[in-house]
Amino acid sequence: MGGYAMYKGSDSSVSFGGDGGSGKRGLFLTVPILVALALVFAGSVVAVGLIVHFTAPKCDPHPPPTTAPPATTLTTTAGPTTAPPLVTDVRLPTGVKPLHYTVTLAPYIYGNNASEFYFTGSMKVRLSINESTSNIKLHATKILLTAADIRVYNSTSNKNYTVDSCMYDEDREWYSIDLSVPLPANSTDVVIEIAWFRAPLRSDLRGLYLSSYPENGTTKYLATSHLQPTDARKTFPCFDEPAFKATFDVSLVRRSDYISISNMPSIRTTNVSASTWFSEMTDSEQLVKEDFETTPIMSTYLLAFIVSQFELIRGMDTQGREYRNWARPEFVNQTDYSLDVVRNITEYFEWYFNVPYPLNKTDQAAVPDFNAGAMENWGLIIYREGRLVFNGTRDTSAIKQSIGSVVSHELAHMWFGNLVTPEWWDDIWLNEGFASFVQNIGVNDYHPDWEVDAQFVPTQQRTAFDVDSKGASHPIYLQVYNPSQINEIFDTITYRKGATVLRMLHGFVGDEVFRKGVGNYLRQNSYGNTFHTALYDSLTQQYFESTNKSLDVGSVMDRWINQMGYPVLNCSVSTAARRLTLTQNHFLSDPSQVPSYPSDYNYTWIIPVTMGTKQNLSSGTPEDVSGFVNWMNEKEQSFELDNSADDWYLLNLRSSGFYRVNYDLDNWKRLIDQLVSNHTVFSPQDRARLLDDSFALASAGYLDYSIPLNMTKYLKSETHYVPWSSALSKIGYLHSMLHRQSPEYGPLSAYMRDLLEGAFNDVGLDNKDTDTHLTKLKRGLIVSSACLYRLRSCETAATNKFEEFVNSSFTSTITPDIRRRVLCEGVATSFVAEWDRLFEFSKTVAHPGTQNDIIRSLACTNEPWILNRYLDYALDETKIRGQDLSTVFSSVAANPNGLQIMWDYLQRNWNTIVDKGVGVFTAKYIINNLAEFNSEQKLREMEAFKLQHKDTLGAASVAMDRAIESVRINIGWMERSLLPLVQWLSENSLR
Repeated sequence: MGGYAMYKGSDSSVSFGGDGGSGKRGLFLTVPILVALALVFAGSVVAVGLIVHFTAPKCDPHPPPTTAPPATTLTTTAGPTTAPPLVTDVRLPTGVKPLHYTVTLAPYIYGNNASEFYFTGSMKVRLSINESTSNIKLHATKILLTAADIRVYNSTSNKNYTVDSCMYDEDREWYSIDLSVPLPANSTDVVIEIAWFRAPLRSDLRGLYLSSYPENGTTKYLATSHLQPTDARKTFPCFDEPAFKATFDVSLVRRSDYISISNMPSIRTTNVSASTWFSEMTDSEQLVKEDFETTPIMSTYLLAFIVSQFELIRGMDTQGREYRNWARPEFVNQTDYSLDVVRNITEYFEWYFNVPYPLNKTDQAAVPDFNAGAMENWGLIIYREGRLVFNGTRDTSAIKQSIGSVVSHELAHMWFGNLVTPEWWDDIWLNEGFASFVQNIGVNDYHPDWEVDAQFVPTQQRTAFDVDSKGASHPIYLQVYNPSQINEIFDTITYRKGATVLRMLHGFVGDEVFRKGVGNYLRQNSYGNTFHTALYDSLTQQYFESTNKSLDVGSVMDRWINQMGYPVLNCSVSTAARRLTLTQNHFLSDPSQVPSYPSDYNYTWIIPVTMGTKQNLSSGTPEDVSGFVNWMNEKEQSFELDNSADDWYLLNLRSSGFYRVNYDLDNWKRLIDQLVSNHTVFSPQDRARLLDDSFALASAGYLDYSIPLNMTKYLKSETHYVPWSSALSKIGYLHSMLHRQSPEYGPLSAYMRDLLEGAFNDVGLDNKDTDTHLTKLKRGLIVSSACLYRLRSCETAATNKFEEFVNSSFTSTITPDIRRRVLCEGVATSFVAEWDRLFEFSKTVAHPGTQNDIIRSLACTNEPWILNRYLDYALDETKIRGQDLSTVFSSVAANPNGLQIMWDYLQRNWNTIVDKGVGVFTAKYIINNLAEFNSEQKLREMEAFKLQHKDTLGAASVAMDRAIESVRINIGWMERSLLPLVQWLSENSLR
């Protein structure tokens, strides 16, 4: 699943999944429905099938609901409903496996009453019976079936197997079908057929779901899909686990003025009877059924379906394969950049992996409502609009980079995940971590000037460091069972730590070994399922073949995958012997924390220590650091230090490893002196790592704050985006601790104004013809920070641009890279009339980037009542799209006055949010904002909230645990670090 999720809180955010909401269970036949059935029965054969469907013995006394849940309001419900304990034995038996599906889906999206939309379908699956059995289990949820709906037969003899009963297991989301006689073992001609089923089509962003967009004053509806991880079963009954691979023949039924897309190319369209699929239609209304080619063998979660009125642009690659981008008409011509990216990076990955792309077409579709950044469906990649649509004059440089990265990420999945798939979801880190790392290899080939490996350090790697330093973190490889647990692990550890550890692996084996080893792994396991050890074995073998040296990749990686956290290397130097002694310890951002998982390795790692000195790095850090690796296998280990006593040494070259380094004090000072005298000796990655490590070590109490703060002085001569990004993100923690109420914030903001003034004057607010991509990113970063810390020249310039924008009725142009900050500065000084005008404009503006910037900036108001009203709006989908709900909550929380307002609102309205079915990922992103509190009172409130709502937090309870832990860490920081920080600021800041 995509994206650079990398992730919430930035333009490159990705959230995942979505919860379909609750509803009454059982079979409901209202009076109007009964009357309609009676009338249809009198005049149509179709009614016979319907009556049988609704009156035959049901598979369960409590089947999934077939009616949409009632609308929710913003009032708090009386109290939470106690949730049953999660079951863990949810895996299907392996004695019966699918071989080939024939699936037809017909979404009813016609008319103006979306609450009445639904879809119908049919399904046949041919089975492999590996063990004789009279019971078959397959997944389904939200789909009502009866025993009469299910036919089991032999496709060769056409013999029927009598279905004695079928039971729906709600906890395990499967139907259990009992037959009168056992099926013979080693048979491949048994078929399950469900000739007709019906399910609601909701805008819940899960399975096959409803989306919409405005066009010329009307609402256009479309059906689209998102099946990962466990929502294929919400679309049609199936064996919905990644190891149950099969081939699929897909057909989609639609009106002739709509288009349909699926994973494979279309092969035919035929006219079909409308009344067969939709009770609202007569046969005089024309429908077509579009059939698509048979898929390769693949997992259910990779299927995709769209029925819409989209338009397309297309292109070809050098091998004659077709690429098509689909979007609503007003956006389709703004997808040409992503079309170029997908075409070029596909061919590059074919070369890199030395494995051909197995399909002869690739579709990309931009849908208005999508809960993730994108989804890697084989042959039909689906994106939210802001991750595929790019307008060169209106979108930021960060958006362009995000689009390139997300497209590259999804393409990496075509090989890693689609062609070769993990056996089970506990290995999803290999899918997502791999794609999150390899996306940079693809983008670097297409845009080498973006320096994406350097950018990796203050983005993906920094976040992995921060999250994995908490006691409530978890190992990358974590056993999971039920869908709730599966959704939990689509998180920072899976994506960002997974990518960071794989980048480290790439660094210590070298690019050639990595590329060839991965290619061998893919060829050996094509169309199959694997465990991560298969990749290790392939790389171990390739390392020996390429270097004639032995390296057990699995032994190294087990330490990084199977235990949480990472080490800090504490350095001491024997001056006389010129020996460097390193001692590794589990780094925790608060050393008093207790890890939430035990370690079989006693929290020690096998560490690829890369090492350089002033002598051997005089011409800079090399890109390939594999030749600088020294293996650290012990808790404490010594190495020869090849430099003079007065010279610096540097570890973790190019920030290639997932560990921190705490140098001896003399070396810290020498490194700072080198930065001040000539920082270009170190790569941008090295400069970013020094800043990040020193601040993190000081925050945890390992190091005096004078070291990182003195290091920041060199930034006045720094021109590269990456070190600035690293520094400002770490100083951002100090800002978050102080800016709401602390009197000590004044000296910090004064120091930052002085530090930023030169950089702000250099970049200004307007683009120049000579600007590079990194310069534009730096402009957005510096302008945002300068205004944040109240640099007067920035505030004035931004406010003037906002006034021009408002006075032009929102038609004047604001440089995209600074647009959000300009809007924020303007909203902060505006009255409610301007706020309302801007909000109404946000609902009409079609451009995704502009709309996103407005949504975020509206939370910059200084009026508490407007912030509360804005949170109300977020729960009203007529005002704010469901996919943007967490964006509103996060943006309000970022306001100096807003975190408390958001928290109060969350406590008052939690049950309403749960009833709304916002989804586990949205709930997690909302709760993550609470991690900025830093008082005992807030800690007690959060603990009480968790206890009160333990039954409704679900998978978001992990996010609450982490937020609570972060607050404890913040409290410790305030007690431990505030006074030293204030002392340094009093000596170094200008009032």
